[in-house]
Amino acid sequence: MPFDNFMQRKLSSNIFGKQAALLLLTLLCFFSILPSALSLSVVPPMSVSTRIASDTFKRQLGPDTTMDPLSYTCEVVGECLACSTLQIQTENVCKETHNRQRIECHYVDPRKEEDEDLKLKLPTYRSCLHVKAVEARKFAHFFSMNVFLAFFSGLLLVWRKRKLAAAQYRRMARRIGIA
Repeated sequence: MPFDNFMQRKLSSNIFGKQAALLLLTLLCFFSILPSALSLSVVPPMSVSTRIASDTFKRQLGPDTTMDPLSYTCEVVGECLACSTLQIQTENVCKETHNRQRIECHYVDPRKEEDEDLKLKLPTYRSCLHVKAVEARKFAHFFSMNVFLAFFSGLLLVWRKRKLAAAQYRRMARRIGIA
């Protein structure tokens, strides 16, 4: 009968220990992923929109121009960079994703005239999704959090094993009668 009581207590304490360890591990995983998840934002897909080029043409040529804003080609010149707080407040391109990428749009003239006024080379920007430096920093943060979590979990595992082994040794010593 005392052996049955002992086994019931051991099983109930072991189950509680497993539940507590599982809960602790779940909470650690949640809180290690939460900052990374909060820093990511869902951004609508972007494109070199006709609106941006059309607005640029209208600013350069005036709203009552007869030139077709759709007859242009755009090419990417620079890499994606983060906008400053002033740019976010003032530029429409920076308001979408808080990042911008330089593009150059060239007006395509079907008449092939050599008039310099008709050849437009407009430096402008488009919204872009990922800045390399920011993405590298996010990856380093994620990786370091995982390394820290693995190290902490390993320490917790070793500590728990030693504690359980010592408790088991004391129980065995009590059962045998060693002081």
